[in-house]
Amino acid sequence: MRAEKSIVIGCDDTDRLTLLLSAFKETCIYNFRITTVTRSVDLVKISGAVEPDIIVMSFWNNQLVIDTCFPGSSVYKTPVLCITRGSEIERLCWSEQHIMFTYPIEHLKIKNHLCSCINSIFLLQDEPSAALPPPVPAVSEISSVHQSPGSAANLSRYIMELDQKTVLLTKVKNRIAELHQKADISLRAELGSIVSAIKIVQNDKNLWIDFKLHFEQANPNFFEFLAAKYPYLTPIDLKYCCYLKMNMSYDDIRNLLGINQESVRTHTYRLKKKLSLTRDVDLRNFLRSAC
Repeated sequence: MRAEKSIVIGCDDTDRLTLLLSAFKETCIYNFRITTVTRSVDLVKISGAVEPDIIVMSFWNNQLVIDTCFPGSSVYKTPVLCITRGSEIERLCWSEQHIMFTYPIEHLKIKNHLCSCINSIFLLQDEPSAALPPPVPAVSEISSVHQSPGSAANLSRYIMELDQKTVLLTKVKNRIAELHQKADISLRAELGSIVSAIKIVQNDKNLWIDFKLHFEQANPNFFEFLAAKYPYLTPIDLKYCCYLKMNMSYDDIRNLLGINQESVRTHTYRLKKKLSLTRDVDLRNFLRSAC
């Protein structure tokens, strides 16, 4: 009789969740008891209650879920398999306390591949291992110890909520634009006023003020550093610098700023010139190591 393993799957996309569940139906050396959640806020709660053998997560922004759900949580002892999209795997980072694995979403199409990876993780769990000495933090990580314990988590949580709100408003605005073409003249005026209201909310300066408050708690002196060395940076430049400092993807930045992909590339190029960086210097790495 095959041993039973408990799995919690967190996924905010219905099609991707269906794909994951189908992959777990393939041949495995264990029987799986699977619990699914669709919201990141439920991931830790359900995992704490179920105490799974592994957590599988696939969210629109995995990095923000990692930062928000796992810092200081007891579930860090549970292995996490993060399903990544495109170049996301190159940007993901997590605490040395977490047992984290990554798995490209493209590999889900390979028959039995996911089950083989899961089986390997479980086999490692079942093998007795010698206790490892606590890791020595890198020099660049020592300063983070002095930050407020909840500041980074609060910032990530705030950005996640803001990000989701922005995406939702954009979808509503696009849907209204589609209906606008089919509506009569009187209804078009009402739809136009709704779109205008959405734009006002998306450009609300109070959102930026709130964000700065959380950001400065997690990254003290960053704004002072930019203001002293690059006083000519615009508010949009500062936002861009903050998002890159947080290691956000260009897709996330595009959604938050409400710009297209070409505008992102253009702004990256112009910002590098303003910061007097040569072509071989990576803008993201420069800002993440600054201050």
